[in-house]
Amino acid sequence: MPIYEFQCKDCDLIYEELVSFDKTGKYKGVVCPKCESKKKFKLVSNSNFAFSNPEGTDRWNSDSQGHDYRFKYNLPNAKEERKMAEKTSKVGKKPYRDIDDISHGRYFGEVK
Repeated sequence: MPIYEFQCKDCDLIYEELVSFDKTGKYKGVVCPKCESKKKFKLVSNSNFAFSNPEGTDRWNSDSQGHDYRFKYNLPNAKEERKMAEKTSKVGKKPYRDIDDISHGRYFGEVK
């Protein structure tokens, strides 16, 4: 459940309550702790996020699970997969034609 900030309309006290989200925005169970009024404004307040593996933490930088491990030690597998894909491809090693619009063709001699 989130913590919301409210301001009492009668005594202007700002207070926090741990309540579930109310689509209507009325938050009927919330009362002012000072004057016990139900008249209130819901204030816009800060939010907080916690990520499980943020960059710069031990888990991100660890040798066994970190970024460098995944990059360095999986690179031979990626290269081998690339070779196998090129070998079994019906198109060949170069599936795309070379682009050369300077030495011949429609724009021969022009600089774009």
